[in-house]
Amino acid sequence: MLETVNRQIHHRDGMYAGKAEEYFAVGLSAVECVDKVLGLSQTTVVTEVLDLPSGYGRELRFFLQRFPNATFTACDIQPGAVKFCAKAFGALPVDSKANISELSFDRKFDLIWCGSLLTHLDEPSTRSLLNVFSDHLTANGVMIVTTHGDYVAQQMRAGATYELPAGATRQMATRYEEYGHAYHDYSRGLGYFEFHPEKSGYGVSLMSPGWFRSLAADLKLNEVYFAARGWADHQDVFALGHNLRRD
Repeated sequence: MLETVNRQIHHRDGMYAGKAEEYFAVGLSAVECVDKVLGLSQTTVVTEVLDLPSGYGRELRFFLQRFPNATFTACDIQPGAVKFCAKAFGALPVDSKANISELSFDRKFDLIWCGSLLTHLDEPSTRSLLNVFSDHLTANGVMIVTTHGDYVAQQMRAGATYELPAGATRQMATRYEEYGHAYHDYSRGLGYFEFHPEKSGYGVSLMSPGWFRSLAADLKLNEVYFAARGWADHQDVFALGHNLRRD
């Protein structure tokens, strides 16, 4: 894949920190997650794929290699990122919404990849996003989402700030231990608040596997797969569907 993947990197791609090896390794790890999920689920046909948030195509470029005959939809709150994915990778462009419940697509998907978005959303937005995904899954489709779990909470207790104000992560880690969930807004102006009119509702979240499973069950979504630190050895990976069961 590395020999043939499209290596165009947009100059505004915030996921690229100047080290191509690290950047592409995260994309490869996403493909590994997808392959593991498909190997354990009844999803055998993948013709429609949604990448949300697509960013500037860090993972999308590898999904194109993995599913060469599929149609891809790139969705992100950054209009420039969506336009780049359409031009560079031939994806169908969809601008996301600050109010996630307003988001809709004109098709359903066999595979939804959501890498590192629930990691930035509060509980209401998390619920809204999972509902949107649920509404746009094919009968045997699967959504793959990543979360911050025990490992990230441990990193916070050890002093990692995740770009939050001093002391916020320690409070989050304490709340996580008590409730299995914690959230804190980013400081105003950080991240993608230029696209969020209310300048809130985007930050860092922690979700324990138990807390997330309870939410998924409440939304009548079946768990197909889970891996602690399954994506890039950092974020937890869940795969959910309507009619799917673990093989």
